[in-house]
Amino acid sequence: MRTLRRFFKRLTSWARTKRDEERLQEEIAEHLALATEENLRARMSSIEARRQAMLKFGGVEAMKEEYRDQKGLPFLETLAQDLRYAVRMLLRSPGFALIAIATMALGVGATTAIYSVIDATLLHPLPYPHPSELVRIEDDLPGVGAQDVSVSVPEWKDLENSGIFQYVALDYFNSANLTGSAQPTRVAMKGVTPNYFAMLGVGAQLGRTFDPGDNTRASTWKW
Repeated sequence: MRTLRRFFKRLTSWARTKRDEERLQEEIAEHLALATEENLRARMSSIEARRQAMLKFGGVEAMKEEYRDQKGLPFLETLAQDLRYAVRMLLRSPGFALIAIATMALGVGATTAIYSVIDATLLHPLPYPHPSELVRIEDDLPGVGAQDVSVSVPEWKDLENSGIFQYVALDYFNSANLTGSAQPTRVAMKGVTPNYFAMLGVGAQLGRTFDPGDNTRASTWKW
């Protein structure tokens, strides 16, 4: 609580910096005038009296900086100065300003997109029951120089019968013609085996999932 009160006090002081600076300047000038007057009474010349007063008082600018650090928020003041300088430079070269702003916008957009992908795929679990139990199995075929390819139907059946996995489902991406209207539409599709939804533990968002009779054509698929 004490730190918070100190922060708000400094924030209030920072908002009236100009008035405080004028008051500090007046106090310094008054102190130097009194010290100079004492030195004059000690029979010093006016120049020497002023010089000795300033030496006794110490560095005026250093005191001002210390006062600003104690009363204000240096990082906000520095930020404001940097922003003012940046605006002046950008207004001086509009073409450069446009290129700089576009470059920063592209950089921020790309960074946001990359972070969104990482956040969705790595930082958060998959939106399925027991996501840590899901694994992906792929084949390497060194004889034909192929890597990370789908398993064949016989391999799928062997994996299902191995007793290692609760479910083993196949999937592949393709495109197909969607009919039912005057003109067929070419759409992207994902072909899956009937146990796909059971493996993920989810239902269909629209329509229905598979029933046992949908498995009759599985043996004719090519992978």
